[in-house]
Amino acid sequence: MFVGNGIDNHPALDQALKGKRLGLITNGSAVDRTLKPTLDILHEKYHLTKLFNTIYGVRTEFVYGERVLHYTDIPTGLPVESIFHRECNGPTEEMLQDLDAVVFDMKEAGCRYYEYLYCLANAMRACAKAKMPFIVLDRIAPINGVDVEGVVCPSEMHTMVGDYGLPNRIGLTIGEFAQYINNEFMIGCDLKVVPNVGWRRSQYYDETGLPWILPSPNLPHTTANLLYAGMCLFEGISNINEGRGTSKPFELIGAPWLNAAELAKRMNEKKLDGVAFGNIFYIPVSSKHAKEICHGLQIHVLDRKTFQPVRMALTLIEEIRKLHPDTLEWAGATAGHDVKQPDSPVQFDYYFDKLLGTSDFREGVYTADQLLELHRPKVEQYRTSKCKYHLYEE
Repeated sequence: MFVGNGIDNHPALDQALKGKRLGLITNGSAVDRTLKPTLDILHEKYHLTKLFNTIYGVRTEFVYGERVLHYTDIPTGLPVESIFHRECNGPTEEMLQDLDAVVFDMKEAGCRYYEYLYCLANAMRACAKAKMPFIVLDRIAPINGVDVEGVVCPSEMHTMVGDYGLPNRIGLTIGEFAQYINNEFMIGCDLKVVPNVGWRRSQYYDETGLPWILPSPNLPHTTANLLYAGMCLFEGISNINEGRGTSKPFELIGAPWLNAAELAKRMNEKKLDGVAFGNIFYIPVSSKHAKEICHGLQIHVLDRKTFQPVRMALTLIEEIRKLHPDTLEWAGATAGHDVKQPDSPVQFDYYFDKLLGTSDFREGVYTADQLLELHRPKVEQYRTSKCKYHLYEE
């Protein structure tokens, strides 16, 4: 069966885009099934007049796109405006002048930490205010559109890594997410979603036959993306490397001081569903503990149908704390991309808490199992709510 993303849905594209002056929010992950960038397709076939950069540049040509406020896309000659920096986290009224619609096409990771979700939400709010149509070219959910897991962030939490009452693993496509927040949170955007073709929501990306394009530099394949749903939490710990700076980001964790052999033994004794742990040594070339020998673990996903990445990551942190009491160093809440943050009644002192959506685990109020059990009814409530916006069958 033919499977494609929204950009491959040619009849729906023509209906949505023809005759409009378009602005495009995109990056290098947005390509069609022949690997041609959405940016170039829209430039050739439609009236594309302006580009918007979020994190890595419209062709993923930057490491920190928030540091590049204005530039010109050389292949098309189109102007590029950043909507992701210290002064701005969405398009301004001035940026939307002389446009008839804004198009969004970026591959995301199926996890609430991913800033692309909030770039989309902020752009939707800006378009709602300007009474401008907003068109999402949908993308296949990379780690399926069924499974949800984790801690539901509080309703008063509004950050670039957690908002809209989302659990860690969201189980929605980017287009479904747009519909979800537009209705559940009354954004009031004139929203159109160009749907995927031939995709079943139970499918992982590597089951579609489509080539994997990195949504960001440290997600080189589907397994890394699945692990990221839990292992992103290690970004909130300053003295443990989570595989960045290696060829296996989020598959490895380690540190020069870690008793990895004992940790692997304890984790395997837990018999967590669908996963096993091997004791290894590795040297990151960059990131935390760069050029140091790390005593570490390699995480082997054996059965992703039963594997729970958030439970695994929290259990791993729990066991590290038992092995090495008072050793973990928690990153401050300002870690991450240097961008304008939304106003949020809920504030955190540590980035780990910000990623998890609560300080209760770090402070020892709840164990991993207790925390996840506490949030299970909220996750199920979210699951019920999100089903109303499903565009695809299992």
